[in-house]
This record gives sequence, C-alpha cells and structure tokens, in this order.
Amino acid sequence: MRIYFCSDLHGSRKCWKKFLNAGNFYEADCIIVGGDITGKFVVPLVEAPKGRRRATFLGIDREVEGEDLARLRTWIEDAGQYWVELTPEEVAYYESDQTRIDALFRTLVLQRVRGWIDEADAKLRTSGVRVMVSGANDDFIEVDEEIARSAVIEDPNGRVVELGDGFSIMGMGWGNPTPWACPRDISEDELAAKIDAVGEGLDDPSRTVFSLHVPPFGTDLDLAPKLDDYLRPRVNASGLEMIPVGSTAVRDAIVRYRPLIGLHGHIHESKGIRKLEGVIIANPGSEYGEGILDGVIVDLDRRKGVTDVRLVAG
Repeated sequence: MRIYFCSDLHGSRKCWKKFLNAGNFYEADCIIVGGDITGKFVVPLVEAPKGRRRATFLGIDREVEGEDLARLRTWIEDAGQYWVELTPEEVAYYESDQTRIDALFRTLVLQRVRGWIDEADAKLRTSGVRVMVSGANDDFIEVDEEIARSAVIEDPNGRVVELGDGFSIMGMGWGNPTPWACPRDISEDELAAKIDAVGEGLDDPSRTVFSLHVPPFGTDLDLAPKLDDYLRPRVNASGLEMIPVGSTAVRDAIVRYRPLIGLHGHIHESKGIRKLEGVIIANPGSEYGEGILDGVIVDLDRRKGVTDVRLVAG
C-alpha cells in the first residue's frame, strides 16, 4: 500500500489541483492532506475607470483589465489568496468595520472549499484512490462540515479510519497555542486529552498512522523563526533565529503509543524525516505560495510495516 501525504495547502489552487493528481502521478492508493487547507488573505479588485480593476498583490500596485485581469485572478488563487471585486464605496464599507471584513473572509474561504470538494468529487469518484482531507488549526470549524458532504473525501480528524491490510489512520487537526490565536489553537493539556480520547481506543497503535497536524516538540521538524513582540522574525548574525515550536502533547503521544509512523505539517520551514524513540516521523513542509506541492511517500507492507519513506515535491 502506498500513501501520499501533504499538508498546509493554505488555499493554493495550483497545489490543490496537483493534490488531486497525486494518486495517479505517484501511484498511491491513498492521498492525504493533513490540515490547513484554507488561505489567509483577501485581495480586493477595486473598480476603476474604463472597466479596469486596481489591486495590490505581492506588494505591487496593479491596474488591469481583460486577459490581464483574468490572469491576475488566477495568480491570486494559485498563491492561496482570495480575490473579491469591490467598488470604492464597498471598500470603505468593509474597512469601517472589522466584523464585516471577517464575515467576508469567512464567506470567501468556505466558497473555495465548496468548489474544491465539488472538483474532487467529479475528478476522483471513479478513480479507486482513497482521498482524506482534514481541517487543522488555521481552518474554521465549518470547513469540517463542508468536507463531510463530499462523496469522495474522508476526514480522519478526531477518529480512526481503516486503511486496509490491517492498517489504520488516526487524525488530529487541533494544535498547541500560536501567536495568532487560530481557530483550533488549544492548550497542550487539551490537545493531549483530545489525542488520548481517540488513541486509547486503538486496538494496535503499532499499525496505526498518526496524522497529527503539529509536529512533536524538539525534533527538528518544528523549527520556526523566533518572533519579537511585534510578531516579526528575529535575525541574528547567522540569519533567522530558529526555535522549536512543536507540541509536547504530540511528542508524548508518539512516545506513549509508538504508532506505525507520525505524519505532520504546520511548520512549513522544517521539512524532513526523523525518528523519535524509534518511531519514524515526517513533515513534508510547505511551499504553497509558490504553487509547489511538497509531500511524503509512505510504502506499507502487510507483514513488514513501513518499507519506505521519502520526501517528494512537484
């Protein structure tokens, strides 16, 4: 059995399309997104004279129309951001009230998720490839409700799903606290309780894939830039100052249950494959902003367990 695992697509249209093709491309039996499927930013396309639209995207002020406007919409979607066409009056309306901006953002996020689910259902319904997608700490809870309506996608978040050949997968999209107070950020104690609520019911953890969104603390899969009081990366003489920001609850769970393998995401900068007290753990990293889909291939054998683990990108 071959598993393809990726994470942290963050709304990238290009990465999602690559994911839908990953089963065929990598000859995988099961393809998985381990969380954080939604984006972070909205780009207003503001009405301008003569049918043109003004926008600031990737720090560049632009004024476009026709084919250039269509191309800009695609660039925005490929980078994981959301475009919306507004008049100058509508821009003022939203900017005058943060709750209006928040509501617009939520609408755009869920709209794209619905489109992605429809695309997956249409493309993979008869493919024979199993598809698993979960929300994680950056994703609104409503994302789970949208995934649940899919005819193709399974969601292992907070439960155990049988994979076949005596293997199973346990998912967990909740994460330890971040500076941004994301929708599914919880304390380490709460995260440990959520993991144990599922893990304690496992018949055989050693044949279970743990898809825990946050990497274990202090494993080199969780190194991220240290931030100052204004949430800016700190720089020293060697460059960016990196610190471990993973989860102690996840680390304790890996050590306690000793699963077949631990698959993680969350920290984009720390792709790699390591071992934690003999258990293979992996983080494919994420380059969603460039439209690059980073992944991990895991080959499983009914008798031997994990026979191969390798990082891929495309």
